[in-house]
Amino acid sequence: MTTVDTRPGRVLLQTGAIRRTMLALAAVEVVITIINLSPLIDRYAIGHVLDVNQENTFVVWLSSGALLAVATVAFFASRFDASDRRGGWIAMGFIFTLLSIDETASLHELAGEYGAHLVQVSWLPSLYTWVIVLAPFAAVGAVWMLRWFGRTLGWQTPVGRMAVLAILMWMTVPLFEAVDPTLGGPRPLVVIEESIEAAGEILMLWAVLLHVGGFGLRVSRERDRAPS
Repeated sequence: MTTVDTRPGRVLLQTGAIRRTMLALAAVEVVITIINLSPLIDRYAIGHVLDVNQENTFVVWLSSGALLAVATVAFFASRFDASDRRGGWIAMGFIFTLLSIDETASLHELAGEYGAHLVQVSWLPSLYTWVIVLAPFAAVGAVWMLRWFGRTLGWQTPVGRMAVLAILMWMTVPLFEAVDPTLGGPRPLVVIEESIEAAGEILMLWAVLLHVGGFGLRVSRERDRAPS
């Protein structure tokens, strides 16, 4: 176990604790996926709480919480990272806060409803017009995030690769939205889409937590190397 700190006597993060927490979160997501692919999901009480294709469920709360955790870590990172990266961390904090709110309030679907008045697609319900309306903005944002996280965390580092993989996984979500059961698509594909989205959240949170822990490690090493 590696303990990192930013000042004498104060523990900032423990990589072992981060790993155990993320693995526990991943185990919860695996259980949710298994239940959604089993007959158990047809039971009212279970479906009402764990159905990945419904709103206002434990699954939505868990996803929103994970995104908010990433935002919190990003704001925290802005205090310790180099000055030329602080603005980026702050921007990431606001972006992931917005994503967390959207997960609960479905802001993207609201944007789709408004966009349906401007973009008419006969085969696509207005509820899903967001895929078309927001696609250009999402694509630009995803590319910017890929470059920023790659440069900030390091393209060749484990944490950098985790963050990049998380973003690439999220970029597949709009494609899976097209096979939503309400559009006639098979339910297993929707469960897979939600699982990919959840896996991306875990990877991103894991990456930024490890990176923030690295700040304390670097400070400790620099303190140790400094002449007394």
